[in-house]
Amino acid sequence: MHSIGTGDMPQSLTCRPLFNSVLFMIRKLLLLVSLYTCQSVFVHAAVVTGLYEAEVPVTDQSAESHKDGLSRALLEVLIKLTGDRQVQGRPVTAELLRTPEHYVQQYKYHNKSVIEDGQLSLQQQLTLWARFNEATLDRALRDYAVPVWGQVRPAILVWLVVQEGQRRHFIGLEDAAGFTAKMINRAQARGVVLRHPLFDSDDTNVLKEADVWGGFIGPIKQASVRYGADVILTGSLENTAAGWQGHWTTIIQDEVNSWATTGEQPELVLQEGIDGLVDTLAYRYIQSASGAQSSGMEIVVKDISDFEQYSKVLKYLRTLNSVTEVDVKTVEPGSVTFSLTATGSELVVQHAIELGRTLESLTGGGSPYRLLP
Repeated sequence: MHSIGTGDMPQSLTCRPLFNSVLFMIRKLLLLVSLYTCQSVFVHAAVVTGLYEAEVPVTDQSAESHKDGLSRALLEVLIKLTGDRQVQGRPVTAELLRTPEHYVQQYKYHNKSVIEDGQLSLQQQLTLWARFNEATLDRALRDYAVPVWGQVRPAILVWLVVQEGQRRHFIGLEDAAGFTAKMINRAQARGVVLRHPLFDSDDTNVLKEADVWGGFIGPIKQASVRYGADVILTGSLENTAAGWQGHWTTIIQDEVNSWATTGEQPELVLQEGIDGLVDTLAYRYIQSASGAQSSGMEIVVKDISDFEQYSKVLKYLRTLNSVTEVDVKTVEPGSVTFSLTATGSELVVQHAIELGRTLESLTGGGSPYRLLP
């Protein structure tokens, strides 16, 4: 079932500085191409892939190291699926990590070159990549009343400003300092996708560094409209005598939340910024607080006139985060009343419905809804 990678870097390297420079440019180009491609059409919500897989370093391919690696990979997957970075403390997690081999679907070993201080090293690191069974994990989590965060997640737009000396400047994809890459890596580990502004004239005519630094919500929201994001994240990063400091704000519709992070290295500050973001999203969209209880609710959907529309709504409701069961209660001309069972609260289900862009509330929040074209 598994294979051993031979590594993707040549063993004989006679011009290391040049090689590192070329590799850096290639990686940067790939990052730019992939992310700008994702932004070529600005749409609401993001479909996140790779939620059921993870890659971790291992010392060797012994049975003991293999099981330990699978456990660590499974823990990373559980963090992405639940949105809860403290998921290790849940009873279901301890149960799953005891026998990770029961849930693994595929695994591979790779030899990967190590990057030290931003430079490629000739040293190789053995890693274990594993993909776990989606249906089995989802069932185990729901048996413990732990909501699973589905593939459809909020689209997040990031405005980051860094102050170096007396100069403040935006940080985007063309970031030589590596701040963007650090945020992207942390976001991937938490199971969300970040989008970055183009910083063309349309952006810079509306939004200035001082607007983000001062937390002026009006210009931030105005500049963000063109990107169609569900969530806006702003960050202000500064290197002070006391260390690195970050100030963060999330804007979700009319809800604004702010927090601060500190650390000796910028990587820690950026990671904590992303963690604060995902913690906020997880509570809003899947209620990741432990001990979530099942709840029942009814919603009315209007503008349903044929079987195709009915099937579309039924299928959509069954894909929502936290929803475990959907039944039809009543059918009337032009509308259907659905009965839902969910592991989260009614507000969490309402937020999930809003995210999908399939149903629209006729009251500005909650039932009744209408089916969007």
